[in-house]
Amino acid sequence: MPVMTADELEHKALRIQAVVEEHTLQEHGMVPMFVRPTDYQLPTAADYRGMAPHRALKGKTEAELGLPPMHVWRAWENTSANTGYYLGAMSYRYRCTRDPDVLAICRRTLAALKHIYDMGAEFDEPGFLTKPYGGVATTQSSGDQLQCVTVGLAAYRHIAGPEDTRTIDEMFTGFADYEIRQGYWPKPGGYFAHTFDPGGWDWTKGDWEHGVIYAPVLYHAWLATGEPRYLDEIQRWYRACANDTRWLGGVSGGSGVAPARMLYLPSLLMELDPWHRDRWRRFMANAFAVTKDAVLLDGTAYSAATRDPRTGKLIPVDRGWGDGPTRTGRSAAFGWGCVNAQRWLPGEDLVGVARTILEQLDLDTFRFIMPLDPAQELPSDWKIEGELLDHDSLVSWLWMYWEGRFRGYW
Repeated sequence: MPVMTADELEHKALRIQAVVEEHTLQEHGMVPMFVRPTDYQLPTAADYRGMAPHRALKGKTEAELGLPPMHVWRAWENTSANTGYYLGAMSYRYRCTRDPDVLAICRRTLAALKHIYDMGAEFDEPGFLTKPYGGVATTQSSGDQLQCVTVGLAAYRHIAGPEDTRTIDEMFTGFADYEIRQGYWPKPGGYFAHTFDPGGWDWTKGDWEHGVIYAPVLYHAWLATGEPRYLDEIQRWYRACANDTRWLGGVSGGSGVAPARMLYLPSLLMELDPWHRDRWRRFMANAFAVTKDAVLLDGTAYSAATRDPRTGKLIPVDRGWGDGPTRTGRSAAFGWGCVNAQRWLPGEDLVGVARTILEQLDLDTFRFIMPLDPAQELPSDWKIEGELLDHDSLVSWLWMYWEGRFRGYW
């Protein structure tokens, strides 16, 4: 049962957003991933002393991979994504309030994303969505950044003026053209120590966990230009993924804790591609079924879980981030996905799950990783990342609140 009143939820949202506006925004309006919760400053090398080497480095050092020190790249790793989420959150706040100051925040946040886009274009080529470690362009990029920027741009486009709409369409077209040229794979050196086939995506092994990232970008490029080659590329994804049925029913498609993108990207495709709504609706229903039981009473969620095939019970599992299973405040992204997808699944109580996350999460649980038992501590080599304020959690919480309010859910 809901506990907080509408006024209390609004007060909470304004209090949380004040942290971003007054303390944690970086140059050009970029939103970082991690800051210290005590003084809202970026972490330092001293904070990260004793931290375990990151698994994505595959035993190599940052210096060998041409990366800045861990305390820098981790703090900025999801800057593109979080800036995109913040744009989406503020777009829905403006739709609720029509406050011109909020519209100014939207315009500033779009400019921050355009700044990142321009950095990538200058560093590499147009459409390269760089991870701006330390506020500068790097070789690093990933599809999860693109998906978050995509939904943020799409949300703002509903209210953007002509100039900003042109900017958004330029970015969508640049992203689409880049992905087509690159074959939907990072360039060599573009994702830590991972290596990819320089020939691009293996189209014989297409899967919708990747297809849903790129289809919305391609659709927006088509809408911006009218060029049929983008539709041809979408059809290429449909053909490649024709045999991928993991997200089409039951609870067999889950990966990780909160497959939020299998809620909000199919939801966006419900608007962009209504001819395949049955597929997108089934993706969303399955993603919700997979993950809803991972959400805990305090609004956090298991960092990883698997379902016992005999009992059907969801069991937390260790992802190697501590001495046993952990939980995360990034459940907020799943909560926002629930809010966004509820209109397409009227027979499911997605908003009820989102409400638990909305009411229970706060600044003390906006964390990437926490022990499953709050009475315990993380091991010393992961302790710092259980202490840092995580904007992946914070900005997706803001989006969950403001879109839910716009849709009349609270």
